[in-house]
Amino acid sequence: MKKMLVGLLVLLGVVLSGCGKTTDESTKTSSESSEQKIETAETTPQTKSSTSSEVSKVNEDVGGVWKATGKEDGKSSTWYINSRKLVVNYVYNFSYMVAENKDPNGYTVVTIKNNEGKAHALLLKGNGNNLEGITVEGEAYDKYLADGTVPNGQLIEFTFQQNALGSMDEAIYFWEKTHKNAENEASKEIAWENYRRDLWSLVKDGTSGNTITLHFTNISGAGGSYDQFVKNDEKTVITFFDGNASYPKNPAIRFTVQNADYKVIRTEELWKH
Repeated sequence: MKKMLVGLLVLLGVVLSGCGKTTDESTKTSSESSEQKIETAETTPQTKSSTSSEVSKVNEDVGGVWKATGKEDGKSSTWYINSRKLVVNYVYNFSYMVAENKDPNGYTVVTIKNNEGKAHALLLKGNGNNLEGITVEGEAYDKYLADGTVPNGQLIEFTFQQNALGSMDEAIYFWEKTHKNAENEASKEIAWENYRRDLWSLVKDGTSGNTITLHFTNISGAGGSYDQFVKNDEKTVITFFDGNASYPKNPAIRFTVQNADYKVIRTEELWKH
């Protein structure tokens, strides 16, 4: 039975077996979105019927945050595609390469590799904010590379998520830049000697769309706090919950931060209410 997207997401840490060696060659050409460049390669399956006149250049922009939903099972996940790094469900990291040309079936080919270099493909069609795709893994991936055969698997609908935070690292980076900005009063309240990035963790129940919630464990291991980020076009709202027991009903303070320069333009002391 061919693997579905759901299997990929459940078994993200498992080595994908049976993947063939690709013959990708990086090119100097990249397709640039408003936020980042999407790297391209020349990987397309070889078929006897394909000719140079049939080759179609990729012009779709696949960069950004996407909600992926299986058409059959209705299960969803979040995919953040940015500068050759794919992050699934905010924390699972892969590398990727977008082929420069569409394959003979008209698909945009995204080659995805796990941390051990095992590869599979995501085949995409559509344009704008809505794409449709299918994953190709294992023996099906080998066959696809050999003759272009697309397996009969579950179709996945990809919907672009405007203003969404795509990864835990992205939220942590925003928090750090805000609290290190000397123009912000909050920069004076952090004991950086007690700060480590690995003390953050994702709160799944408080994360979806343009909202991501993180928990910070105190360096002593006892207690912690929560920060919830809600990203909009020009501003991001950070709500701080002081203490493990305070989340989600008793926020302490809320900052409204400009995305462009990480400057706090509004502070609400919610603990007073």
